Amino acid sequence: MGYRELLWALEEEVARQIREHRTAASRERERLLETTRQELTARRERVFEEERCRLEEESARALSRARLEMEHAILGEMRQRMADLRREAEARLPAMNDPEALSRLVDEILPELGEGPVEFRVSEGQEEQLRTHLGRHHPALLLRATINGSRNVRGGVEASLGGRQIIDNTLSARLHNAWQLLEPEIAAILFGVGHGGP
Repeated sequence: MGYRELLWALEEEVARQIREHRTAASRERERLLETTRQELTARRERVFEEERCRLEEESARALSRARLEMEHAILGEMRQRMADLRREAEARLPAMNDPEALSRLVDEILPELGEGPVEFRVSEGQEEQLRTHLGRHHPALLLRATINGSRNVRGGVEASLGGRQIIDNTLSARLHNAWQLLEPEIAAILFGVGHGGP
């Protein structure tokens, strides 16, 4: 083989190897690009998923806070309405302060009065009504009773036994006791079943 043929063969071999290297490099570049694309896609999906989860958690927390604030606002409004209703009931107590109610409330506490001296406190102006009632129906009790009018009693009667034990059967005390028992039922009627008392 001559020198020229050898050079030609050598050039052909070098050209072939360059082509193979270029082909291999192109394939490697395509492989790297595809791997990079896949990694970027996977990373982007992970970031999107993490961001989606974070936003869902933040939304759930914000919704929970909003619900809690709304429930507190509703509860506060319910309590205010119940307080208004109780004040309205208390304001109407003087209208119920009549002789018949006084007689009934006094008669209710008779079994608790014992045999000793008793001091009755009634609304100012009702002293004579109580004396009349006791004189007609309980004359023995009238003999050991002291009857005083009080600005603090707004209907009904308080009885003090020997200056120590106080029996409170005033309209205010009755309202307080009834309110404790009926408040959940009243709230259910006003605000719907299932709310219960405030």
